[in-house]
Amino acid sequence: MRRLKILFLTKLLPRADIIGGPILIYHRIKNLSLMGHKITLIAPAYTEEDRKDTSLELFCERVVKIDSMRDKSNDVVEMLYKRLKRPRFFLTGDGGYDESIEAAFRQVLSETHLDVVIAEYSVMGQYIEANRHLIPTDTTAIISVHECYTKAFELRAKRGEDISEGTIKELRDYEFRMYAAADKILTLTREDAEILAGYEPNLRRKIRVVPHGVDTRFFTPPKDRWRRNTKNILYVGNFRHYPNVDAVKNFIKHCWGKILSEVPDAKFYAIGFSPPPELIKLRSENVIVQEGGDNENLRRFYWNCDVFVAPIELGTGFRGKMLEAMACGLPVVATSLATFGISPTHGRDMFVTDDYDEFAKYVVMLLKDARLRKKIGKNASALARKFDHKYAAKKLERVLKEGRRLQI
Repeated sequence: MRRLKILFLTKLLPRADIIGGPILIYHRIKNLSLMGHKITLIAPAYTEEDRKDTSLELFCERVVKIDSMRDKSNDVVEMLYKRLKRPRFFLTGDGGYDESIEAAFRQVLSETHLDVVIAEYSVMGQYIEANRHLIPTDTTAIISVHECYTKAFELRAKRGEDISEGTIKELRDYEFRMYAAADKILTLTREDAEILAGYEPNLRRKIRVVPHGVDTRFFTPPKDRWRRNTKNILYVGNFRHYPNVDAVKNFIKHCWGKILSEVPDAKFYAIGFSPPPELIKLRSENVIVQEGGDNENLRRFYWNCDVFVAPIELGTGFRGKMLEAMACGLPVVATSLATFGISPTHGRDMFVTDDYDEFAKYVVMLLKDARLRKKIGKNASALARKFDHKYAAKKLERVLKEGRRLQI
């Protein structure tokens, strides 16, 4: 069996205790390591928790943590904008440009012959684009696209945000220049692959779909799961990612009043990383907004709730939280956008609708009918098992072993 030397560049440290995209990367690294591949990781360390974390050291030959600042001053961003000529979106926030990350990347390239370089999240693709000349011709350079930024900005502008056509054009030009510099593009869903190919048809030959995964063993609920009848509704998300904030606001605005009129003792839990003030102010006796804590704590929220909602209207990509909820046996009510990559059967695996009156109706129906919750929850759990991380990792390994030989 051929063992690969793989470098991961990530915009967040993929700790074992964090939710969202980083947990996907954690499991990719873990499973590839268990298959015998040699992993190097370069990632920013934004917090003291990042700096102290050791959860990936067992699975990596080398972990390079770069002390980084998530948010830069406007003056620094403008200086970088003029020097690097990249959209400001790539210069600040999670994964914003960091000279020390670039220096570490160049050093690893000079010291070690790599079979594969994977930039996890498109924002990290800027290091591949800028250093393409330093990457050996027999090293496969990959950008793993968790979300098409151009599409996301277009959706936000369509919803009324003040985003100019010039800003979107600048973003699109640079984003797709990055993808052109890569040997392969990974997407999490077929829908995302079609979005990228819709903007640039020549990318189609580079794109490989490698889905999200879930640790089904970790999330499998206790046997008394189905005896619950607490009228608890759950949404989980990293609230630094605005589509998650928007989803909670959608639910409160369009569904919550209708649900309370039918189920007055219902409670809504919006749980996740860094809830902003606009969500904190929604708190009430029946609306709980708080940090999720580590995965153990988050799992308890899944197990202690009756219905999971995903009223998502913004963003693209794969929602790992959907798989986690399903693995926990939670019946789900979701918009069609939230189901990208899962392909559930409406009415069997979950309820899917983009009409919020119907959305609220399905939530009420599930809260009132324990048998229906059990039926939908068990079907959801069976579907989630097909997405276990070990299967996703095997597919990723097959893609990595293709080398640079692109298949049409």
